[in-house]
Amino acid sequence: MDRKIDLHTHILPSVDDGSQSVEESLEIINYLYSKGITDIVLTSHYIKNTNYSHNQISRDRQFKELCTRLTNQNVRLYLGNEVYLCEDVIELLESHEISTINNTRYMLIELPLTGYLNNLQNILWEVSNYGIIPIIAHPERYQFLQKDKRRIRELLEFNCLLQCNVDSITGKYGKKAQKLMKWLLKNNLVQFVATDTHYVDEDDVIDISYKKLKKLVGENRYRDLTYINPSKVLENEDIDAQGNLEYMINEGR
Repeated sequence: MDRKIDLHTHILPSVDDGSQSVEESLEIINYLYSKGITDIVLTSHYIKNTNYSHNQISRDRQFKELCTRLTNQNVRLYLGNEVYLCEDVIELLESHEISTINNTRYMLIELPLTGYLNNLQNILWEVSNYGIIPIIAHPERYQFLQKDKRRIRELLEFNCLLQCNVDSITGKYGKKAQKLMKWLLKNNLVQFVATDTHYVDEDDVIDISYKKLKKLVGENRYRDLTYINPSKVLENEDIDAQGNLEYMINEGR
């Protein structure tokens, strides 16, 4: 069983649309461990002015309770957020409303699935200038990229890294997301693949999805996507985004 690190989950109990109890969280953790995932980042949604806006104090409290109840000594848990991008993201970070992944410079960021932020580039510039490295959650699911994949440049020029959901590759989010994920992988634009788990998947497509991913990208690239690069995030180390650079150069010609 190959070891994997999951950078994107919703298993911090009772804070968003994922797990609703410590017991459910423990069940999901054991489920993910059975898939070879030994390190899990709990990236609960933060969407300003909604029910999904628990601050860092609240999340820390839930996280500590979950850790005290964890009996599987082979699993390590880390805290973060999936931050729905907004104009005052830096203010939210400084006031401890939101957090980066494991207190590193890496932050998981979500964009509108069906719309578009008109000031997206200004916000990303501010985030990048502050020293935060944005990890864009599931870019294959965003309609503005599905309609015109060349617009990925709008993210890459601000040093964004990309995290795809593993089950997009088997069509969970539709044909367009599946097609875009394969294109991103083919062009070496993806740095991480994660589960975005909200619950135990009764269809159990995670195994199938990981196997399809490995077959598509090969053993070495698979390990980069599922273990090497995620481990660098947790350790706050630099990530190789050579594919992003090559794309920018080629697009500039």
